[in-house]
Amino acid sequence: MRAWCTIPHERDFPLPAEVPGMKRRAALIELSREHHGALVLTQRIAKAHDTAAVAHLMDSVPAIFRSELEPHFRIEEASLLPRLAAAGEVEQVRRTLAEHRELRDLAAKIAAGDRSRLKPFGAALNAHIRFEERELFATAESVLPAAFLDHSGQTCDPDPDPTLHEPWCHENP
Repeated sequence: MRAWCTIPHERDFPLPAEVPGMKRRAALIELSREHHGALVLTQRIAKAHDTAAVAHLMDSVPAIFRSELEPHFRIEEASLLPRLAAAGEVEQVRRTLAEHRELRDLAAKIAAGDRSRLKPFGAALNAHIRFEERELFATAESVLPAAFLDHSGQTCDPDPDPTLHEPWCHENP
């Protein structure tokens, strides 16, 4: 489990397993926990109004993106999204990949010093997490096989069936 160690632990947002009706299957639990840390980051971005807070975030967001968000995206892109595409959920997969590209682009602009991209990054990350938790993961739990969903840590493992990997899952525009 990645600890989001650069962000002090806060309990502003309940984890899906703590919300009635949102208990996650084993293969999605870690991804949901990581969403919690990212939501804390989005809250910090939203609350950052003074120069010092913005400067701190401009310094820390690129590192957080590289060490926490990018690996999270790669896990989803390597394991979860190909399975969803194979199950016929192509539109949700395309939306997820498009949002990942947008977040990567915003993070790169922040890393290059563009302060005007910080708030849009926070808003886009918040919306992306809400989409994944409310729609993508719910779809995954309804269409993916129990053998995948009930295996703890499966999303971190390489896909045992290479035919599930569509070439567009890893394309960069």
